[in-house]
This record gives sequence, C-alpha cells and structure tokens, in this order.
Amino acid sequence: MNILFNNIGKTTNYLQHIELLYSDYNLFRKKHFSNQCLSILSPIYPDSKLFLTHSATGALEMIALLMDIEKGDEIIIPSFTFVSSANAFVSRGATPVFADIEPETLNIDLDLVEGLITPQTKAIVAVHYAGHACDLNRLKAICEKHQLFLVEDAAMAFGNTFEGKPLGTIGDFGVISFDITKQISAVQGGLLLVNNPKFRKRAGHIYHIGTNREDFMEGNAPYYEWVDVGSKFQMNEMNAVALYDQLIRYEEILIHRNRISRHYYRELQPLERKGKLILIAEKYIAENYHEFYLLLKNKKEREQLASYLSQNGIEAMFHYIPLHQTLKGHSFSPGKLTNASTISDQLLRLPLHTEMGNEVVEYICNTIKSYWDEK
Repeated sequence: MNILFNNIGKTTNYLQHIELLYSDYNLFRKKHFSNQCLSILSPIYPDSKLFLTHSATGALEMIALLMDIEKGDEIIIPSFTFVSSANAFVSRGATPVFADIEPETLNIDLDLVEGLITPQTKAIVAVHYAGHACDLNRLKAICEKHQLFLVEDAAMAFGNTFEGKPLGTIGDFGVISFDITKQISAVQGGLLLVNNPKFRKRAGHIYHIGTNREDFMEGNAPYYEWVDVGSKFQMNEMNAVALYDQLIRYEEILIHRNRISRHYYRELQPLERKGKLILIAEKYIAENYHEFYLLLKNKKEREQLASYLSQNGIEAMFHYIPLHQTLKGHSFSPGKLTNASTISDQLLRLPLHTEMGNEVVEYICNTIKSYWDEK
C-alpha cells in the first residue's frame, strides 16, 4: 500500500460550482460562494461576527490589529503550536511569552499561566491542540481577573465544542483553519470569529482593506473610503468554492473522520495496556476529528516506528518543534519547558482523511502491532 498522511477529499460538485462561478462575472463580484459558505457557518456560530479569510494566519493578524498590538506588549502562548500563533503578534512588535503544556491535553498549562502575567501582558492565546479544548472557564476567569484579551486559536477545532459551545466562540476572538491539512478544507483559508461586540465594526474596516465598504454596502455611508489600517484578508473566491463543496457535507465528513479515530483507538488499546505507547485520552475520542496521534517513549522510538511505517507504505508525521526551541524562539529566552520538549520528541501522527476505509486503518494498526512483534 501507499497510504498518504493526508489527502483532499474527492468531490462530484466542485467542477460544476466552478462552471457556475465562471458563467457570470457578477458571481465573483458579489462573492457568491463566500456568502454561501457564511450561510452554512452562521448557524454554527450564531453569536459571532464571521469573516472568511485567506488563512487562519490572516485571521490572527486581524486580531493583532484589532487589539492594537505594539512594541512592548506581551502575549502568552503555548510553545507547542504552529508559528502563526506567535508571528501574528511578533510582527507587530509584541514579545511572545512561551508557556509549557499539559501532558494529557497538550494544551497550555493553566497552573503556570498566572505566573507569566506581567503589567505588559495584553492577551493569552489558547491553542486547542488537535481540537481538544482547554479549560476555558478557568482561562476566561484568569483573563477577566487581569483584564486580558482571550484569543482562541481553534485552527484544528472545526466541529469541536466546550460545554456545548463551539470552540472559537468563547474568547474575545477565535480563529478556525480551513487549510488543506484540516478536517474541512478550502485548500487554503480560515475564519475569524469576533465575539466581543466592541470590535465588530472595526473588524469590518480592517477586513475590507481599511475602508468602510461594509457601511457603504449596507447603505449607511454615501461612499466608501479609507478609514483605518487594513489589508487584503478576504478568502479567494476559488477557495470559497472548495470550502463550500465540503461545508455542504461537513457533518458526513466529521462523522467519517471520527469513525477512523474510534477504529484506531479500539485497535491500538491493547498496545497501550502493554505500555508500548500512549493514546489520546479516551474522553476526547468522541470529538476527535482533526488528527490521531501516538506518544512513544522517546524520540528514538518515534523515529524508528515512523521509519518502519514508511517502509510499509505508510506516511506518518511528527508535529511541531516547540517555538521556544527554534532559532527565532531562542531570542525570547523562554527558559526550560519540559513537557513541550518531551511531547515534541514522542508524538507521531497517523494518517487520517476521508479517502481512508476500514481496511486501510486495519493495515496501519496491524503494521504498528507487527513493529513490536519484531522488536
């Protein structure tokens, strides 16, 4: 077999959507498919103002503008995250303050957060790793106590919830990724959720390249003009077509991906009982859509298993080098973050995409079992 780590789902509708889009220039001009996407997303996030962006990175950059980030500000961020979580704020002069993670959730360690807060702290970024929620009640209370913004980096969390509320809707701001690696994909794209009403109007200005175009289109201004800083954050309409084609069946996609997760979990539990590996905590399996990962004993064993899988036609991936260990991260002198460093060495992600069926999952699990049989 040749099993890819990720694959874009097949479609029967994409080409006809493209034909429709190219049949009428006004559909481009009116952002027909972007609006179709928003008509599906708005009921999922009814209390948030939504902006389809070219990427989750772009959504984070909008948040940095909305918060008026400037030199001297500090942003608390888990070290075990993608570089965009930091870059959006660092690019405007802020200093990232890296926090360690909890070994079970791989999310920011809330026991350490308050010790990192200084008079210069402006926000805490909660990264919901693999779509598994932080304790947002506790984190929100910390932010309210210290008058800080709460940003939910829910890039991996479309479809995931906390106490029944969609992730991304609980902080002042949230972001979702629709990148090609995510459970619902625009090939490249993202979503900004503005939950704090104070920022909704200005977010529209920033999104529309610093103009009041939104006011003009709603008939509240005689013309639109430059009113604020901004940039070209909008999603490309071709990406909106790809996103729409997945959103119209997003529940089906999430269910299929969750079945794969459950299948992995059942098949690999015996190895966990024998102490060979650690699986995602069982309580997260019910909403596990984005990725399925294993934790091995150390980096050497992780690399050996990945190599063994590769030899058997299976593409498996590690995840981040923690930001505090990177060339750029070293310049911020974050100190030692034991859990982030250890997890980075141990973690291995298995293939998970909609083109996989039961026989593929069985083959991968049997190959993993045979690795220990041969040791």
